[in-house]
Amino acid sequence: MPLSKRGFVASRLQRRLRHLKIFSFGSYVYLLRGSGLASIDERSKFISALTTNVTGVFREPHHFLLLHDQILSRKNRAKSFSSPCCVWSAGCSTGEEPLSIAAVCYSEFGSRWTHIFKILATDIDEEVLRAARSRCDPENIGARLLDGAPQTPFVKRAKQRCPRYFYEELNLGITFQRHNLLHFLPGWKCFDAIFCRNVTIYFEREVQKAAQKRLVSRLGPDGLFLIGHSERLAFEAKSLAPVGRTAFRQTSVTKGPKKK
Repeated sequence: MPLSKRGFVASRLQRRLRHLKIFSFGSYVYLLRGSGLASIDERSKFISALTTNVTGVFREPHHFLLLHDQILSRKNRAKSFSSPCCVWSAGCSTGEEPLSIAAVCYSEFGSRWTHIFKILATDIDEEVLRAARSRCDPENIGARLLDGAPQTPFVKRAKQRCPRYFYEELNLGITFQRHNLLHFLPGWKCFDAIFCRNVTIYFEREVQKAAQKRLVSRLGPDGLFLIGHSERLAFEAKSLAPVGRTAFRQTSVTKGPKKK
């Protein structure tokens, strides 16, 4: 670990050590390496302590406009619904990003959107995934999603019903799953768009490169790869062409990662 990050890690973990009444990092590492239930539970809390979960509804809105203009409206015009369009929210935190994606899909297709689109939302932190699955204030987030979505006839009609209903409608097409970006993702082939925004920015350069390469390898033809406003590609991706701010399109399909 670089010296520049040791202070950050130590400060994040001090609260866990105080809570457990452990007085040295060596003893804490010993607990993490154990095989008992306490160790398994603490490993989850260790991940939560080190991850940064900053998110919001329609954060970086230009990405959602791009998703709508380049994939959703094109698919609607082509009337090609033989196989669902797949979107991956990688590092989804408490779920605002995949819900925003779902709201954009709904704005184009209405209630039938779940037959046309599938959204995968993953995070390494089980605690934030639990929060995403069991949101305590669906009325509030439903209202914010209704306000932020493209104001199409579908959305205007949805506004006449309660925001909770809209939130529940959006949640139907989202699959939440725990996943480490450095590992193979089973069960899904390729994606029409991958959102991985402000996630790999915290990784070391080589780890960032490995994670981004693995993500890009899962893009289908003309698939979009969207990263955070303060990020840039960590590798030279000849198959990607820029299509906007921190947005890239797959111009040629590369082989996917081998399963390990």
